[in-house]
Amino acid sequence: MRHKIIGIFATVVLVLFAWIGSNSFAQSEAQNATISSDQGTGSCGQGRGMGQGRGKHFGQNSPDNQIPIADDGRQFVEMPETAKKIMRQKMLNNLIALNQILGLLADGKLKDAAGIAETQIGNWRIGGGTGMGPGKFMPIGMRQIAMTMHKSVDEFAQMARTGETTKAYAALQNITAICVACHASYRTQ
Repeated sequence: MRHKIIGIFATVVLVLFAWIGSNSFAQSEAQNATISSDQGTGSCGQGRGMGQGRGKHFGQNSPDNQIPIADDGRQFVEMPETAKKIMRQKMLNNLIALNQILGLLADGKLKDAAGIAETQIGNWRIGGGTGMGPGKFMPIGMRQIAMTMHKSVDEFAQMARTGETTKAYAALQNITAICVACHASYRTQ
């Protein structure tokens, strides 16, 4: 189960960093370039057994395990630069919090993980009180995904507080799946 969560988190991190750090996937240097689906190796995957002894599956780098880059079909969401910067910072903070949560879950500290989820992701103001919050520029579908993600964080915190590790991991997967769905559907650049 931990391997599945780490793999999902690695995918979310890849998607979010690509979105945060680039203009868009569509502006890649080569139309037919490929991305390795090898998010499970390297310093993050060492010692966790990811990709070992499983043939040509997720987590191993081989020529057969390449994902072609397609045209970026995500909906473009126009917003002022200030709102984009606020949103990127909040999403980076969310990634940091998710990383902390995974570490706490791995150490069996479910209640601490619940606290991080609630205080760092679950109940926050998108715009930070500046009046330039990205929410007012989001299409309804994007805003609904964001609200669903925050609700899922609260559900994760409730599960984690019960001490039921399997249910907490499943609730965490809901959070990351929502992140992936949003980043797969919308872009700001």
